[in-house]
Amino acid sequence: MKSTFLSRFTPSLMAPEILEAILVQRHQLADYLVELIRESALTANKHFRLLLGMRGIGKTHMITLVYHRVSKMKDLHDKLVIAWLREEEWGVTSFLDLLLRIFRALQKEYPAEYDAKLNQQVEALYQLSQQEAEHQAAALLREFVGKRTLLLLMENLDDVFNGLGDIGQKQLRAYIQNYSFLTILATAQSLFDGIIRKDDPFYNFFYPHHLEELTLDEAVDLLRHIAELEEDKELEDFIKTPTGRDRIRAIHHLSGGNPRVYVIFSQFLTRNLLDELVEPFMRMLDDLTPYYQARMSWLSQQQRKIIEFLADRRRAVTVKEIAQRCFMTHQTASSQLKDLREKGYVNSESIGRESFYELHEPLMRFCLEVKKQRDEPIRLFVDFLRIWYTRTELQQRLGQDIDEIRKNGWFDDLGQHFNDGRNEDLPYERNHPRYQQRLEPLPPDAVVEREYVLYALQAMEDDDEDPRVAAYWQEYENCCKKKDYVNALRYVEKLVEIRGYAQDWLEQGRCLNGLKRYEEALASFDKAIELDPKNQWAWVGRGLVLVNLKRYEEALASFDKAIEPDSNYAWAWVGRGWLLNHLERYDEALAHCDKVIALGEQSSYVFFNRAISLLGLNRWDEGITVLDDALNRFAEVAEPDVEDTELIIHTLFNSTNDAAVWKTRITTLIEFSDKHLITSALAQGLVREKTINALMSEMVSDKAAQTWLEVWQEVVGNRPEFQIPLRLLNAAVRYRQTKRR
Repeated sequence: MKSTFLSRFTPSLMAPEILEAILVQRHQLADYLVELIRESALTANKHFRLLLGMRGIGKTHMITLVYHRVSKMKDLHDKLVIAWLREEEWGVTSFLDLLLRIFRALQKEYPAEYDAKLNQQVEALYQLSQQEAEHQAAALLREFVGKRTLLLLMENLDDVFNGLGDIGQKQLRAYIQNYSFLTILATAQSLFDGIIRKDDPFYNFFYPHHLEELTLDEAVDLLRHIAELEEDKELEDFIKTPTGRDRIRAIHHLSGGNPRVYVIFSQFLTRNLLDELVEPFMRMLDDLTPYYQARMSWLSQQQRKIIEFLADRRRAVTVKEIAQRCFMTHQTASSQLKDLREKGYVNSESIGRESFYELHEPLMRFCLEVKKQRDEPIRLFVDFLRIWYTRTELQQRLGQDIDEIRKNGWFDDLGQHFNDGRNEDLPYERNHPRYQQRLEPLPPDAVVEREYVLYALQAMEDDDEDPRVAAYWQEYENCCKKKDYVNALRYVEKLVEIRGYAQDWLEQGRCLNGLKRYEEALASFDKAIELDPKNQWAWVGRGLVLVNLKRYEEALASFDKAIEPDSNYAWAWVGRGWLLNHLERYDEALAHCDKVIALGEQSSYVFFNRAISLLGLNRWDEGITVLDDALNRFAEVAEPDVEDTELIIHTLFNSTNDAAVWKTRITTLIEFSDKHLITSALAQGLVREKTINALMSEMVSDKAAQTWLEVWQEVVGNRPEFQIPLRLLNAAVRYRQTKRR
């Protein structure tokens, strides 16, 4: 494994090839910025761009990467002069100060040219009055640049503008406008006074680019790039595993999508033993604490009070509670929270009529709290464990089931102990009888680990008290009733993020399946099963997804796993029967449906499935009667979807080659669909994959295919809802005939 220098706080120190190697998400932006600088250097059209985003989001990374790309372009060497100001230019209090900082940057970038053309003249400025020096410095800079374009790279532009003040900003604006030889690429945490007010000299002057946080997939890419760069095969393989994905999800939650934190976490992502985690975790907090303290220093006193309250609260809270606890008016709290959200310090979530706020980066709370701990920061590490490990992993570490722990009152003792504040040393009194009884046989390291794990499990129990949980569930159920799977998924993803129960993953799988995102749905059901291997509905959901993926044998095995704990679990037989209908094993499917009905299941889904089994067995009249009865009984609950009508038409096509029978049955089917208002679904089912595949089979003659088309044309040829399906069916028959010639 290589030891590559990956700077967490100063990307400008990193080699250009490393910056390029770990770039994710922003390739197009980097290319675009470089092209704008080229245009500024080669034409009279000058660009002024501002990169916006919280600290650690990658602004300096982008500035550095653009600098290296542009500085290597040989055709710009006599067209462009680069002045890259320091990241923190604290001493800028006037336009003259800014000019002097530009000279300092030029001296570093072009030492020989600077010594020959500028050194003496700049030194002479210090013998003049400020006004004279300012005038002379402005002229010297124009003369040095000459016919070239000056590229100013300016980080923390808001700080620079604050130092310049109104007068300095007006001087800079006039200088740029009068001489037109400057282009600027700058950064700031957010839009600020100086560029957003209409009376400001730079109002609407900079075009902003908001740097987005990394998505989970982009975070995976970043860590994969780091692993490849370091030639770290262990990390590279670990990222591909479900546990690796969970770890990255945990980092994603802790960091709020901040790339800097991923770089820091990459060094101990694969660590598994708790004693191996403590030291790097504490080192990480030690590294990040000054960073988060600096972020706090950017805020007003009222905003700091809000952040401190949210850090202590450890969960999302309403505006009303924040205002009450911080002794602010509701209006003041709302205004400050809006500004904090725009700056990337907090997240807000509207659930019903309530808005909940929490820290954007939970890791910020860890770092703000680390200085408060008088001894080993037990509470912080416990909070880390509850995010880093799943509930199942912690239970496995503990070596006993969570129900047993709860049953024996173990959590009660821990909770009382924690509430009493007796946690300065280890999180359980060593003289407690139950402590001695349970932990005495274990070695010292195991004792400590068990204590940490017990506390983390208790903390997970407390997650259920988050007021958002009930609200998310209510909104999720409302969306599911309307089959609004897009918004339902949004709410269930929040539940997964907060606590990640097997049921949460299961419901996420249901939503993804409804959105036809089958591979993702399968991964969610697999996660639910990993957390709760005996969850029968998770196995059924997994089987239904596998049917959609046409992995039929795996689907059967999944339904069988659902039946193992309880052979009378109706929905496992329902899913199995639906699959058997797909496989045209109609006798077995019908037997499954009858078993389900005998078990007391009366859902419309079962009767639809039974009707299809009967139709597949060519018991047409009986099948239509059952289907009609099902739709009459469940008219307000459910109706066949396109997949159901696809199976109905498929069974009709396979039932006979007799045109007269087809015509009679299609006519009946149309009358039936008109009665139940499902004609549109029937029309779509006519040209679904299963029926078209049967039509194209080598076992079907051209004459039979042509007859099938003609019968449909005769029965429904004048109906508007069938015009497009009939054209598609005609195209399929023509293609079949052409292919055979």
